[in-house]
Amino acid sequence: MKSLKWFNNKINQRIYRDKGSCGCHTCKEVAEKGLVVADKDHAEYLYMIQNEFANCGEFLNYRE
Repeated sequence: MKSLKWFNNKINQRIYRDKGSCGCHTCKEVAEKGLVVADKDHAEYLYMIQNEFANCGEFLNYRE
């Protein structure tokens, strides 16, 4: 899992997430095209969601 500092360091950069078990359009698109971390609020949101999924047993692996 990535730290909040890691997400904050990626502001205005494109990051990618490994394809998980969710097959929704948004998750597929992020796995294929990545997403740009817009600002500190977005970075914190991604960090919190990563942790919430981990609590349910699914790990979101973000990478550059």
